[in-house]
Amino acid sequence: MKGSYCFKTKWVLGLFMLFTAAMLQGCSMTAKEDVIDEVELTDTVRWFNTSCALLTEMNRWDYNFFGGAKNTQENQKQAQKILDQWWGVTDRESADSTLDWVLKEGHRGNFVNIMQTLENDGMGDLALEGRPAFLAEQYSLDEKNSQLYAQWYGMYEEYGAGAIDGWDCCRAMSLPGYYYLAGYYTKEEALDKSLEIAGMVQSEYGSWDELMDSYLRGYEFWSEESSDKRREVYEKMKKKSKSPYELEFAMELEKTW
Repeated sequence: MKGSYCFKTKWVLGLFMLFTAAMLQGCSMTAKEDVIDEVELTDTVRWFNTSCALLTEMNRWDYNFFGGAKNTQENQKQAQKILDQWWGVTDRESADSTLDWVLKEGHRGNFVNIMQTLENDGMGDLALEGRPAFLAEQYSLDEKNSQLYAQWYGMYEEYGAGAIDGWDCCRAMSLPGYYYLAGYYTKEEALDKSLEIAGMVQSEYGSWDELMDSYLRGYEFWSEESSDKRREVYEKMKKKSKSPYELEFAMELEKTW
């Protein structure tokens, strides 16, 4: 149990923070002729962008660009640097393997392993108020982590093994755009992969709200903190004029490139 807890990492947060500063600088300081390639903002591409629009908004990027920023020479260098530092992605091979991990396992794999361990140890038979004490005694967790694990188990009970799948779905949707900016995927490869992943996402969820509810539960598991701030941003985004979430979630996605 302790090993599973220690496995949880925070490197993604560092990626987002550093990537934000780097990409914003690139967007504001590069000339038009520095643009390597551009992706037409069709409804299908807008759907791709919307699937990770909350993340884009939190990082002050622009969800009107595939990948969150212009594909410029400067942004390509920054994307390569950050992907190397925080994801261990340095080339096409490592890009593929990282995306494959997110699609097949991701953080939801660790979540399910932990919850199933708790379930097998009788967590579900305990009253809600007795669970933190059980966790503290059984797994030598401190008070904060005992409360967290009890909260996560509540998610598992209510939503099942797929409780936080949306977290990995949104991250998987964002990676092809990053790879496109870094030059590891061509435009067509990145868009083709996004279309493939988007089909999986549409088959699992019925609306943006369902997807984002799952994403926010996953954020709480990964970050070990409340998702209230991100929830607030999401609700505000939905009310904006020309909100990205005006797109129909179940729209037919077509290859438009």
